[in-house]
Amino acid sequence: MNPSYIEASDQKSKMSLGMFGMVLVLAAIGSFFVALAVAYAFAIQDRPGQADVHLSWWFWVSTAVMALSSVTLQWARRDLRMARLAPYRMGLWLTLGLGGVFLLMQALGCRDLAQQGVYVVGNPRGSMYYVFSGIHAFHLLGGLGGMYWLIRRARDLADGEEQPLRRHRAAARNTATYWHFMGVVWVGLVILLFAWQ
Repeated sequence: MNPSYIEASDQKSKMSLGMFGMVLVLAAIGSFFVALAVAYAFAIQDRPGQADVHLSWWFWVSTAVMALSSVTLQWARRDLRMARLAPYRMGLWLTLGLGGVFLLMQALGCRDLAQQGVYVVGNPRGSMYYVFSGIHAFHLLGGLGGMYWLIRRARDLADGEEQPLRRHRAAARNTATYWHFMGVVWVGLVILLFAWQ
């Protein structure tokens, strides 16, 4: 049997195993957030709402930044598919920067809530803003770590080296899947927070 065929099929099975592992991780994270939302739904049903509490506009702007970061990541992946390595690296740096801006805006949104008299302790309706945004930010740090890992690995890529490019494309696909999933989770959380405010 042709050795290159064996190597290609091994690579294919490794990529599918990597994606299978990512699906398991995302299923666990998604289940956790659903369980958290259900727990809060029961906890707040008999609690009065806090008067004059408005979801900070920082949360809305950060949602747009998160969506933009998904776009820049997809542009970067398109450049990687075409082996345009310099634009790919730039797209990764841009996505990483937007992720950092998102986290900063989350912190500013929590500060605005505190200025409105919404605190972690006391009414569960107040603490849910901090808990949801904090847990999401913690998971997003994992995505930022994956993005930085891609950036470091991308420095070693060179045109004409197909095997390293294939492996890197698989890693970029897994990282992008995680990143997009965290964006979808955040949109769902913002909708819940807006509905429950």
